[in-house]
Amino acid sequence: MRSAMGGLLVLMMLAGMAGCSRSDSQRLKRDAKATGNAMQKTASDAADATKRATSDAADKAKPAVSDAVDATKKAAAETKEYVKEGADKASRESKKAADKLKSEMKDSTKKPDQ
Repeated sequence: MRSAMGGLLVLMMLAGMAGCSRSDSQRLKRDAKATGNAMQKTASDAADATKRATSDAADKAKPAVSDAVDATKKAAAETKEYVKEGADKASRESKKAADKLKSEMKDSTKKPDQ
């Protein structure tokens, strides 16, 4: 931006030297300076707008991230409960099968009374 402003200023000065009166040269110099200041303000305003937009986007994203974390925690808790229930059921069924096998083993080792 500074090089553009510098180039514009040099161009204005050359035009002033090429046949403009002193008052025209002063006016051109003043206009070039005002243009440079306006360009600087525009760039500053654009940077501020970008910063605000970025901040707004981050603020809007926070609830979505929080909701996603909550949903993940809920899903993990539900999965944990489901796995625990499955493991408990398998454990009960295994115990029943072991008890049944143990009972059958006892019954098969008993000698009939004769």
